[in-house]
Amino acid sequence: MSDVTSGKKILIVDDSEIDREILREILSDDFELEEVDNGYLALEFIMQNKDQLDAILLDVSMPVMDGFSVLKLMKENGVDTIPVFMITAEATKDSVEKAAVFKVSEFIRKPFDREEVLKRLKSKLGVLTDHALTEEDIVETQKYIAELEMIYDKYLKHMGEDNGHCIRMTNLMKILLSKYTVNTRGVHLERPQIEMISKAAYFCDIGNMVTPTLPGFRMTKHEDENNDAYQSHTLNGAALIRLNFSEHCRYFVQICADMCSHHHERYDGTGYPHRIMGGNNSAYAQMCGLVDKFDTLFYKYREHNELQFSFVYGEIAQDRGAVSREILSLLEESKFNIVMYYNART
Repeated sequence: MSDVTSGKKILIVDDSEIDREILREILSDDFELEEVDNGYLALEFIMQNKDQLDAILLDVSMPVMDGFSVLKLMKENGVDTIPVFMITAEATKDSVEKAAVFKVSEFIRKPFDREEVLKRLKSKLGVLTDHALTEEDIVETQKYIAELEMIYDKYLKHMGEDNGHCIRMTNLMKILLSKYTVNTRGVHLERPQIEMISKAAYFCDIGNMVTPTLPGFRMTKHEDENNDAYQSHTLNGAALIRLNFSEHCRYFVQICADMCSHHHERYDGTGYPHRIMGGNNSAYAQMCGLVDKFDTLFYKYREHNELQFSFVYGEIAQDRGAVSREILSLLEESKFNIVMYYNART
């Protein structure tokens, strides 16, 4: 195992020693691994270590207790926010339908494809920090962001809106990310990465540009979140961002598309469009949704002081199913810097 991993801990549950060995070889350089060979031991380990586990690789077919029996017992015991990847030789219609009930992240097929397994796990768990950005990556991404911003700002102006909310979201993300990279094990974000992740929040609602609405009807943010047309802006935004196929922009495109898709998801699984639960939604998408709501509530006040911050924070904190406690704590711990930022703008 490498001396430096992502800090993410994964439990491998598979009765095949050979399959566990293959997965160990694929994952050990990037993740901390634990292994068990049956469902009973898996359930015991999960219950004892649920707060330390970042993901579970769970074999579908095992003797005595199969993967879905483990999922059922996890749910009955209130342990249903850990991302689970089902291991199977074939994802049948029946298994896919069962997996949907338990909000399983994805299926990982046997025989294992090294690059595919790593890509899926790293993407889902937000392990992007090992991506070394070259100077060409940074320059080309900055060019893409500038072009995207020009187009989006024209759209906002046409709709009678300004880009102030987008700018404030970007700067709030920078504040939270600076705290996040200090607080979170395995996360080491460099300045270019923080800049790109923060700027991705600027475009989280860019899907409104390509979301059809009724003639003469202006559908705005927070106006009708139960409307199917409004909700479709999430996936439309991700599709728009992914139109850039440049390898040099891959880091930004991946993060920005994820934010577009999932900034309206909720930690309790009641958000949209996919009803993603718990850690299955990336930390960056959760942060984006948090700063979106915070600025909407906080900016409207005439004065931006610590008292108003505490009032808005308390209002957000009451909605316990919105984001994880870890992400919410970043906001509270950043109070001084956030209040200073708002006052510097006035």
